[in-house]
Amino acid sequence: MAKRDAESWNASQLRRRGWTNELMHALLPKPRYTELDGNKIRVWSRGVVLAAERDERFLASRVQTQVPSESPAAQSGAELLAAAWERGPKEDTPAWALAEQYHRAILDLAPTAANRRLRAQQAMAHLSEFLALEQRCDSARLSAILRNLLRAAAWLGENRNAPVSRQVLSRYAQVLAGASEQVLQDFARSNPAADVRAMLSAPDFPARTLLQDGLGTVWSVWYVPQAIRSSLSLLMALNPKDEYPAARAIHRHFVLHLGGTNTGKTYAGFQRLISAKNGVYLAPLRLLALEAQETLLDAGVACSLATGEEEDYQEGDTHVAATAEKLDLGARYEVAVIDECQMIADPQRGYAWTRAILGVQAEEVHLCAAPEARNILLRLIESCGDSYEVEVHKRRTPLLLMHHTVDYERIQPGDALITFSKVGVLSVAEDLRQAGKEPAIIYGALPYSTRRKQMEGFLNGEMEYVVSTDAIGMGLNLPIRRILFMETEKFDGVERRDLKPEEIQQIAGRAGRYGMYDRGYVGATQNLGAIRAGLEAVIPPIQHAVQGFSDLVLQADFDLLEVLTEWNKMPTVEPYVKLDISRYIAIISKMRELGFLLPKEQELRAANIPFDENEEELRELFFQFLRRYQLGEKIEQPGLPEESRQTLPELELYYRKLDLFFSFAKAFDLSVDQDKLYDTREQVADEINEILLHRLRSNIRFCERCKKPLAPGHRGKLCDDCYRRERRGAAPMNWQGKKKK
Repeated sequence: MAKRDAESWNASQLRRRGWTNELMHALLPKPRYTELDGNKIRVWSRGVVLAAERDERFLASRVQTQVPSESPAAQSGAELLAAAWERGPKEDTPAWALAEQYHRAILDLAPTAANRRLRAQQAMAHLSEFLALEQRCDSARLSAILRNLLRAAAWLGENRNAPVSRQVLSRYAQVLAGASEQVLQDFARSNPAADVRAMLSAPDFPARTLLQDGLGTVWSVWYVPQAIRSSLSLLMALNPKDEYPAARAIHRHFVLHLGGTNTGKTYAGFQRLISAKNGVYLAPLRLLALEAQETLLDAGVACSLATGEEEDYQEGDTHVAATAEKLDLGARYEVAVIDECQMIADPQRGYAWTRAILGVQAEEVHLCAAPEARNILLRLIESCGDSYEVEVHKRRTPLLLMHHTVDYERIQPGDALITFSKVGVLSVAEDLRQAGKEPAIIYGALPYSTRRKQMEGFLNGEMEYVVSTDAIGMGLNLPIRRILFMETEKFDGVERRDLKPEEIQQIAGRAGRYGMYDRGYVGATQNLGAIRAGLEAVIPPIQHAVQGFSDLVLQADFDLLEVLTEWNKMPTVEPYVKLDISRYIAIISKMRELGFLLPKEQELRAANIPFDENEEELRELFFQFLRRYQLGEKIEQPGLPEESRQTLPELELYYRKLDLFFSFAKAFDLSVDQDKLYDTREQVADEINEILLHRLRSNIRFCERCKKPLAPGHRGKLCDDCYRRERRGAAPMNWQGKKKK
């Protein structure tokens, strides 16, 4: 016979607790299935069920359920136990406080608990089992023993003079206190930091839940969430704007620069930044922050750099270019420029824009954004009581949609081919190169230095074409005449989906740079209709701003994971929605699973380090750093394996390892040899650029049948489609989906 899962309840158990099928469907997540006596049954986690039982719909259904009739004998038994408790000794200890809560539950349930009359032998056995608790209590069995006491209450009421009844009535309070003492010892072993006194004295203590499900459940499901919410409510303002009193104390004037790609909105804000005595520029990408620093330095403005992957501070600098997350809320500026403010709705990163707009201490703030961000930005500004003006920027060169698709082998100088995967970019670039057309290559994983070299090659005329992913859409101002989409779908990390209209418009807007072309063109090598629909679509206004949590969560005196979970459940005011905290939960949980015991300040610091935790080698390196840090060992800059020639994927991965090394060192205040790190990065970037220029084909593998490029790490000589077709005996196709002749 299969053993029941003590951490789960099945449907039958739920029905005994007052659940109906309708309530299960409405209030509980999908069940998992387990095997019991050869049959598959539905089960739900006890914690999930108990949390759902606080829902008003469940409570209302229980009120409507017929209350069991009271038994006169059971009522008499309850009165005897009440009198026994009053006669018993009392002490001001947690054990006696817990015993009193058990007593409350017993009195509450005893009059209706005896739904069938017990035989004398059964009742006496239950009472004897209760008496034994004073000497030895198994916490796991306590609830069952107390429920048996309830069942015996009627017999107790009718047989008060029986020897076992007299024993129970004379030792009732002491038995509960003795059992409670042992329960608290067991509880303290698994919850050493728990404030038991505060829990037991809390208003509306759920005594029934204590008796039915145990002290651990009361702590984790009832008290901790309630206490965390109460603590966070005291620490944090309901309205996010009130978390930034320094910014509220000054009057700020906002200038909204609204427009599509290539409308000059960022340029307008930048001109004011250059003339300011001090200021800050905030960008969504490290690349844009680096470009901003270079632009300001070229204009004679002393400018530092702050991104998650590198820093460049010089004494006496008046300005700083940074990624949005790196804003120093304690610094005071004359002018702030916050770029790409439509990012405020991004589930993972939008909080950084919300924080910057609400909290930056600058007398003059320039917000550069797409038109769909207008309403949400004005709501935030007005909620702060600040003044504003709106400048709408229009394209100075018309953007025209082409009337027919383009064969990418017949492209023209100044064209940019857009595909949505790294392997696609590399294979198209190699095809062009084989045809005698030298392209610049741009994709997200390229180091900044490499990307800059590729862009310079295009700007200098050494390369006449661009092959890029959607990385071209944000901030890369290149003299592109035509944008040609080779795909209308992309993989977004979760699924392969159609391009969104806003993505099409942002990328397409890169065509026709003002001052170099009198117009820009947008076309496609296939599915031109999808591009037309995306360009003509009206982008709906952004409705919400993403709200993040502040370091104040560390002041709540509870486990960090529990605090973050409860913070995520707490309501917030319009127009805010909560940050997606799944990455924080996953990283902190994994750290604990691997045995890392860190203060919660360091746990949060570690979870904030920017790296791709889905990349196995980066994840292993992160935990290797963490292990060395915990052991007090020195953390060294990662080295590149000594091989004659590294492949492109290996070099890109190594560059990301260098980024992780720097980010980890900064998060934990470790020293870094900045010159060595800079030189290594530049060396890797040069090697990657050399591959892109001269050894690209040797870094790409192609399917032996259709010649489709294979993704890095792909096993076998055939692509997945050709492998399946070969197994079915079907005719091979080329990589463009046409049957081979």
